[in-house]
Order: sequence, then structure tokens, then C-alpha cells
Amino acid sequence: MVERCEICGNTIRGPTDTIEVDGGLFKVCSTCSKLGKSVKLPQKNQSPRHFISKSKPINRTYEDSDVELRIDFNKTIKSAREKKGISQDEMGKRINEKISVIRHLETGTLKPNDMLSRKLERFLKIQLLLPEEGEE
Repeated sequence: MVERCEICGNTIRGPTDTIEVDGGLFKVCSTCSKLGKSVKLPQKNQSPRHFISKSKPINRTYEDSDVELRIDFNKTIKSAREKKGISQDEMGKRINEKISVIRHLETGTLKPNDMLSRKLERFLKIQLLLPEEGEE
């Protein structure tokens, strides 16, 4: 069986490299291996995606330690988008994000990182990052 690079389509001569590009895993030739981050795959009996959970939001770290993401971020985003009268697709295009990101944000399966939270706050004129409650 001839293996082909999943990016350029050329026949892979020698060992294959597995890289991550925009969250996707690809088996690539040595030339295309420079296009992403090298990834070590788990053993054959495990799926390469075993670390992705569809039931829990993906946790992101926040650069500003004085703020935290509001608990109802997904409802806030959806409500503000609907008040603007725009579709998920249109919002994605206007803020330069994939529609799948907008869908996952609105269902709560993806928590926005600090940069995306700020972008959404500016575009939707909402507050997603709230000051942390002080523990005294």
C-alpha cells in the first residue's frame, strides 16, 4: 500500500510524520512536516482523538488573572447575536471565525480564550470576562 501525504498528495518515501495543523492531525511527507507542529500518536489500540471530550467545554487559560469567564457565556453570546439580527454564519464572517467555532461557543462546548472573548465583547457589545470575586 502506497502512503500519500494528506497535505500535498505526493507519495511518502521513508517514514511518515504526523503533524497538527489548526486542530487536525495529518500524516505528511518530510517536506510538509514543516507546516505544523509534530505530534506523537498514541498506541494503535487508542484513537488519536481520545483526549477530546464532546460533553465538557474545552478549558482555556486566561492571560488576565483578575477576570474570569462568566458562567452563562454561551447564552449571552447567542442572545446578543440574535438581538443584532444576524446568523451564526454572518457573525463568523464578520469577526473572522469559523461558523463551527460560533456554534460550539453558543452550545457551550467550547470556552473562548482571552483574545476571542475580547473580540466577541467588542463585536456584540457584551461583557464575557467579569472581575474575579475577591476572597478575603
